[in-house]
Amino acid sequence: MADTIKCPNCSANLRFEPGAAKLACEYCGGVFNIDEIKTEIEALESKEADAESVEFICNACGGKILADMNTSASFCPFCGSPALVSQRLTGEFTPKYIIPFRYNREKAESAFLKWCKGGKYAPVNFVSKKNIEKLTGLYVPFWLYDMKGDVSLNGTGHTTTYSGNYTIHKDYEFEINGTLSFEKMPFDGETRIDDALMEAIEPYDYTKMIPFDYKYLPGFFADRYDQSKEDIEQRARRRGSEYINNDIEAKLKKYDRHQVKKNDTKIGDIKAEYALLPVWFLHYKYLGKDFYFAMNGQTGEVAGKAPVSRVKQLVFYSVTLAVISVVFRFIAGIIMGGFVG
Repeated sequence: MADTIKCPNCSANLRFEPGAAKLACEYCGGVFNIDEIKTEIEALESKEADAESVEFICNACGGKILADMNTSASFCPFCGSPALVSQRLTGEFTPKYIIPFRYNREKAESAFLKWCKGGKYAPVNFVSKKNIEKLTGLYVPFWLYDMKGDVSLNGTGHTTTYSGNYTIHKDYEFEINGTLSFEKMPFDGETRIDDALMEAIEPYDYTKMIPFDYKYLPGFFADRYDQSKEDIEQRARRRGSEYINNDIEAKLKKYDRHQVKKNDTKIGDIKAEYALLPVWFLHYKYLGKDFYFAMNGQTGEVAGKAPVSRVKQLVFYSVTLAVISVVFRFIAGIIMGGFVG
């Protein structure tokens, strides 16, 4: 953002502190509640949206990332490139909601090392300080869908039970009608981020979601969507249909087998709202392949795929086999010595 929130003590820039819901000054160490600097925040919020934000565009992959102009733009979270330049963000990409970061960088780095087991099999550079520095706090653009499923189907069910020497068969007619509602199903609106990776770190706690406020951005990036809610709607409908089918199948489990004769179930009302959700994100390229690590910035849930060093694996297996061989020979020596004695 072009404008920043200044420290009342030294006039340096403040940044949002995850987990504390406060603004902190890295220069003098001051920490302030939102209410303590409410007047300055309100003054900044009253300005035009396109004058409050800066967009960094990666020259290497084209990633568009929103941040304040004083946030370090050293690395692109998508490709790791340091080549970033700033442009203004248009108002159409202003989200309706945001979930602030709860976990800070220190906790994210700790979670990363635990996730990849300290780099036991990973290439040395994967867990190097230089690479971990590329771990980026990124507000990812999500479309949150609300929808209703109108369930209407009928068919026949069959059960088989046993009583003594008798086998009892029963046939039933069933009919299922009703409405299922789904709220805030998340779909990332970013083509550069793997959808399965974002689904793996769900869910988010929406009770902590608040109206979008730029004061939670200082110190972090925020990507803009490149897929509209219309682009993603079919994916949302498919997931909604899967949830409905799972619910129907659960109801029909009481039958040993069943047959649906008529199914008029369909997705009814559907709408989507735009929100920014917090993710710690790291991209790594190894032997021409892309690897990613992601951590839910609110819940701490992690997911990803780490590269494996064949050299490290070979060394580990060789050492393991050598140790086993020594132990085997030692035990064999004791046994043979016992026979000799």
